[in-house]
Amino acid sequence: MKRQMLWMGGLALALATPAWADGWRGHGCHGHGGMAMMHHADANGDGKVTKDEFMSAAKKRAQRMFAHMDVNGDGVLDERDHEARFFDRMDANHDGMVSRAEFRAFHRDMHRKMMRAHDAKSHHSKAKGGHDD
Repeated sequence: MKRQMLWMGGLALALATPAWADGWRGHGCHGHGGMAMMHHADANGDGKVTKDEFMSAAKKRAQRMFAHMDVNGDGVLDERDHEARFFDRMDANHDGMVSRAEFRAFHRDMHRKMMRAHDAKSHHSKAKGGHDD
């Protein structure tokens, strides 16, 4: 039950804060990422994004995310989809089995990515005068 709640919580967070919205907000619509996001959402090309255009773009993004996350294509996100995604990522040679070496390499890579993300966050926080957690 706890595992399912974490999985659903992660899904809710992913859908509630799409990456393109973070890019848009992070650049204040003035940086390269922000302008690309605005252009993507601006359906009629008038240089402005209405609430309807924004919501439509968000819905399309959510549908693409859902389809990507629904590994078995059954229209439901559940633990099987979650497990299949991790299995596919661990099975580096795609032979249908995860060897001890593949398992270790996957976890080593995940650890490295987490440490880089933590270091980047810490550096960003210090640059803004914040405190390192």
